[in-house]
Amino acid sequence: MTIPARTPSKKGQPTRVGGARPSHLITTGGVGSVVDLPSMSVVVKSTDTWALERAEAVDEPRLLEKVRASLGPQVKALRTAPWDPQDNDDAWTRTGVPVSPFPRWLRCPRCYRLGPIDPPGQFELVHRSGRRPDLAKWVHTTCQQQTQVRDARKRACLPARFLTVCEAGHLDEFPYVSFVHHGQDNPCHGPKLTMRDSSSTLGPRVTVRCLECSASRNIAEAAGRNGWESLPACRGRHPHQQRFEPCGRPLKLTVLGASNLWFSVTASALHLPQGQTTTDIVAANWELLGQQPNSALVQMIIDGIDSLRGLRGVSADEVWDAIEGLRASGGPNTAEPESDLLAAEWRLLSRPTTEREDDDFRAKPTETPQGYENLIDQVVLVSRLREVQALLGFTRLTAPDRRELDPVNRLSLSRTSPKWVPAFEQRGEGVFLQLPEEKVREWEDRVADHPRITALKSAFVRWSDNRDRPVDHDFPVPRFILLHTLSHLLIRQVALECGYGSSSIRERLYVGTPAEPATGILLSTAASDSEGTLGGLVALGQPAHLKRLLDQAFADARRCSSDPLCAEHVPVYPSETLHSAACHACLFASETSCESNNRWLDRAVIVDLTGDGLAFQP
Repeated sequence: MTIPARTPSKKGQPTRVGGARPSHLITTGGVGSVVDLPSMSVVVKSTDTWALERAEAVDEPRLLEKVRASLGPQVKALRTAPWDPQDNDDAWTRTGVPVSPFPRWLRCPRCYRLGPIDPPGQFELVHRSGRRPDLAKWVHTTCQQQTQVRDARKRACLPARFLTVCEAGHLDEFPYVSFVHHGQDNPCHGPKLTMRDSSSTLGPRVTVRCLECSASRNIAEAAGRNGWESLPACRGRHPHQQRFEPCGRPLKLTVLGASNLWFSVTASALHLPQGQTTTDIVAANWELLGQQPNSALVQMIIDGIDSLRGLRGVSADEVWDAIEGLRASGGPNTAEPESDLLAAEWRLLSRPTTEREDDDFRAKPTETPQGYENLIDQVVLVSRLREVQALLGFTRLTAPDRRELDPVNRLSLSRTSPKWVPAFEQRGEGVFLQLPEEKVREWEDRVADHPRITALKSAFVRWSDNRDRPVDHDFPVPRFILLHTLSHLLIRQVALECGYGSSSIRERLYVGTPAEPATGILLSTAASDSEGTLGGLVALGQPAHLKRLLDQAFADARRCSSDPLCAEHVPVYPSETLHSAACHACLFASETSCESNNRWLDRAVIVDLTGDGLAFQP
């Protein structure tokens, strides 16, 4: 399924210019991001401009409560991006995610003319009818090099690739006119700009020139540590909300497609099955069923709502007796939901039972691989799971921690307090590994003052101070490094055999709290369709296969093509890197797989690289 991206045409009606997968609009290219389409680039507009007629609600109460705790009680629902399953031209024109061209400065590849889209006349959007939105393009209608060429056959203009951004997350066009005229308030009458690339022994040169007054300037003057001196103060622009706000901070030069222009702030939760008794199901839907006056009306509701299908095999009298019983006791237990989404998941995964299963969750323990009884306490095969992920906001320049929902620089998805947030669900499979708590705790106490652990803790303080973040002194550094490193080693091995790419395998780490510690790793893969995946990952959780994967993972941990530099790496002042013996050659994983942005990794906690007892050897 793809979600159409729409932008207004010259007639004011929306026209389809591309497509994106639902997960893409949450994780890598959501609201506020600049998306590169084949012939143009666009910014995804704020959620208050989205049409919700075809945006389906996603049911996950635990996640909704977490979102409300972060964004406010006014959030009423999680919704998918609007889409139409009919897949016809008319429906796709009316349904989709609204986008706007950004940057709005274009460059003609034939005459090198540089100019804005507005006012109209110089550049025009050419969109062919039919099922080829990738053919939509901007053309230079007044190009002197293409005077004999029809607009439909003219070369597509390219978005000007330079942008400006500030520490507060404001994103704006590069001020070409002001820059080339050295900030003059009254530049020449009717500036006409060109931009040309050239190369030299000193590196690439991008020169902007005004044809009216012959003024020219190299973009390199705006780059570097002191480049802000050549740029005006920030105007406080949010292009996704189409508004400005007071700012005045120094601007930084960046380029279109830079990886630090957009980082998602997301929350995710696994579906946990409700109790299977009639009373449990009635209690879970008490707001709907508890208000009904008689059993006949209750039965009509059960027959008409798919989420209540678990009650369709139960007699009407039994359902009504359960309702009456709950009424007599004052209603179901309304205790506050857990603030930690992972705590309930940990308890279910570490103590799986067939009594708590449904179509979206099935878990079954299996034997521990021979020879690894002291390392792994339990292996659980999760043959079906459902994960819901919601977008709460985004940041620029600095990536937030995946577990951090309220970073200080988080930007809003809409102009006003959101009533809903974008979300998507995916079904898949996984393997859960539980390490022995007592042995992990003993090791944790033994290495708490080890020089490598101390160096990482000091780097964490520097990293937090440089980003104006409070230092979490309760963060279990040794425990997290142990689980995270083992997870990455297994992701690399699993990707070679299960049939999924490494970027499709996600980790979920359970470290718990001081009051309720946990030591678990869930490796899962998921798909956005209704059926999920095909069992390749679960099959590798069988003892014989898992033993082979662990053997190879430990063998690979002992060597790296970047050794000895990788093995000996320790963050020392003033470094703020949050890893030791880890690099792209041995441990780093893609951003879609890792929940900690490749931080907190060290091969030395898995295998003996230091010879001083740091490695976890139960």
